[in-house]
Amino acid sequence: MTDGRRRKGPRRRASREQGSRQQASAQGRRRASRKQGAAPGRGRGVRQQGSGGETGRRASPESFQRRATVRSAALEILAGSEESRRFVDELLAERLSGFEPRDRHLLQEIVFGTVRHQNTLDLLLGAYIKLAVGRQRAPIRWALRLGAYQLIYLRRIPAHAAVNQTVEGLKGCEGVASRDAGFVNAVLHALAGDMRRKTDEPPLEITDPSVLPIRRGYCHLSRPFLPLSRLDLAEHLALRHSHPRWLVERWLARFGEEECRRLLEANNIAPHVTARVTSKALSREAVLEELRAEGIEAEAGPRDDAILFGRTGDLSACRALIEGRIQVQDLTAMELGAVLKPPSGARVLDLCSAPGGKAAQLLDAVGPGGHVVAADLSDEKLGLVRQNLEKLGSNFTLVKLPESPDAIDLGESFTHVLVDAPCSNTGVLARRPDARWRIRPSDLDALAGLQRGLLEAACRHLSPGGRLLYSTCSLEPEENEEQVAALVGRHPDLAEIDLRQVLPHRAEGDGGFCSLLLRGRSA
Repeated sequence: MTDGRRRKGPRRRASREQGSRQQASAQGRRRASRKQGAAPGRGRGVRQQGSGGETGRRASPESFQRRATVRSAALEILAGSEESRRFVDELLAERLSGFEPRDRHLLQEIVFGTVRHQNTLDLLLGAYIKLAVGRQRAPIRWALRLGAYQLIYLRRIPAHAAVNQTVEGLKGCEGVASRDAGFVNAVLHALAGDMRRKTDEPPLEITDPSVLPIRRGYCHLSRPFLPLSRLDLAEHLALRHSHPRWLVERWLARFGEEECRRLLEANNIAPHVTARVTSKALSREAVLEELRAEGIEAEAGPRDDAILFGRTGDLSACRALIEGRIQVQDLTAMELGAVLKPPSGARVLDLCSAPGGKAAQLLDAVGPGGHVVAADLSDEKLGLVRQNLEKLGSNFTLVKLPESPDAIDLGESFTHVLVDAPCSNTGVLARRPDARWRIRPSDLDALAGLQRGLLEAACRHLSPGGRLLYSTCSLEPEENEEQVAALVGRHPDLAEIDLRQVLPHRAEGDGGFCSLLLRGRSA
């Protein structure tokens, strides 16, 4: 059902549209059954292989309701994130403990996947509705996207389960009428009718406008949905790989077509969960044995202090995490956080410390004889930092900063300073898929201004001969190398001694940037 319910004209149009869609749904189901080899009228579809957490078998009533509850939770998280402007991973973390492990995996998959592929899903759904998806009421638009994601991108969830359980989950949302559920049901069945098959092999032509790359493999549609790449390459890539057009245009200009395509693909691959082994652990091997004893899939990572988790959901009950022997952190964050290398006994400043991952690395590095001053803007952020640092020791101080970087004055200088600055997050779009829809081109200038102020504050607190590490999780030059070049231009006593740019498609972890600067000693 569409918006505009208070006016009679649109309401009558919506009713007629729903009726036509229901008729299209029945035709689509019959077409899909013939194409997929199922008995006509049964709506079974193909038994899909790969990812998603469900099989092709019909669910028992109890199992059906349980999985519909997962869809209902997903809809609440998606709509809640949009309304509150909180990231979906934060809302997910608050809900995961209420589900069994297998349902946690499904909930994570469909929430992250729906957000990640949002503009591609809207393009597909727009072929079956008059009012754009983004203008539908929140429960309706997210139910359409959620169902479409499961239909198109996952291979173990049969079409009938994707549709029926999404519709059932929608019925539990506040303010949803039976005709709303009928409308969503009809649209999703029509989309299912336009799906031809899913394959492991890529299409003969990688730019085929009727084929989409999916979770594992490719989904072939009965007609072209994507714009032709030869007519508008940026729009084609933006919709094939679900990114904002402006960001694709930037990366095409900077990296070229092939490199840009690989970067877009990497941003749509669900990242591994990794952890750093802290100084509280006897050894990485001891931690791995402990994790496996708890039934947690884990193996040694590519760094000596890294652990790579297998399929994971809620780690909140993990003893090694609770007691501080491991700390969840991305591989790239570990690498960049280790560049500063303060010696044992050093007094170190972390100027943008929340949530505390790199501050914990610094606390491990300086040892019990050193001290970390961890600063940030709010009590809430500092509370997260405290939770991370208290597991490792008590030799730290938390400082609440003023809003303006110009007003930061801690009354002392440090030999080692870290500025892990707020940024556009364009290097971590695989891990934070909703970040791609939040950032705007104009935000880059505002962020660059904030970063400039934080770097100036860091310089005011850096001792002669001291080291300053500037890092971001951005790929954008304005936030990275251009920022450092401008800083060195303002402070000739600073010299860059190390620079690292990590691109997600060339590394095992997220994207990121860091520059290590050395201040000359005064005469």
